[in-house]
Amino acid sequence: MIQKIAGNLKRASLLNSYLNGETETLSFYDIIYSIEEDGFHKERISDLDVEVTTAFTSKEKALEYAQGNGIDEKNVVAIMLGKLIQESSHDEYVQVIGLNFKDSKFSDFIFVPFYDKLTKQYLISPTDDAIALLSIDQKSHRHMGVQATFFSINNKFLPEESQERTELLSEIVDDLAFILPRISQPKGSANILCLLLNLENDVEERAFIRKYETLDEYTEVLFVTSDLKLQTGALEEIAYDGTHLEGIYTPIIKRQKN
Repeated sequence: MIQKIAGNLKRASLLNSYLNGETETLSFYDIIYSIEEDGFHKERISDLDVEVTTAFTSKEKALEYAQGNGIDEKNVVAIMLGKLIQESSHDEYVQVIGLNFKDSKFSDFIFVPFYDKLTKQYLISPTDDAIALLSIDQKSHRHMGVQATFFSINNKFLPEESQERTELLSEIVDDLAFILPRISQPKGSANILCLLLNLENDVEERAFIRKYETLDEYTEVLFVTSDLKLQTGALEEIAYDGTHLEGIYTPIIKRQKN
């Protein structure tokens, strides 16, 4: 399952209908513009019952929005995208930043994973699904400098009835395809969006494994299957030693460095 978006939204892909077709190329370190009053300004999408932090890729667009909404221009601030991501984060929900809001549409969205206090990892799936991450050695994780966001899915909360299960898995795949290219991370020794697939069914797990685009060119999506294979979206297997965290992260670090 995917954690709720901005507190209420269960299907991230529903936001697709609020895109205007424009494209934006951003990274964690780009300077954008937002509106800071009591916190950063949010725009409400009433139909979905969610609030989206507003940001703009140029000062001109931010000023136009401010003027049209009776906001003092002095509240328009330049900010690094990564800093806005940090300021927008929540300790329970996946949050959303909406870019260049105009005429009820956005040019794109950026999803902000939540930092889970139990597993001490950045997640886009609920803690209950990602409980296996408790086994990660936190000290080694910090020392290795890998930037990671995890999604975990297993059979625990999935229906047993075949058609209902297939439909739900299809929805999750669609939502992940919408979210993963819209997550930005600071650059680490390696950068991964890691999908832990524990469905014990090769066909179902294969539906998740594909070459997802990512917002930051230094980030890649990797998959851990139920038989503990570490794979890329091109089904390339990465050999690793699972007895300690260094044995897992080192091959990933070397791969991304090369």
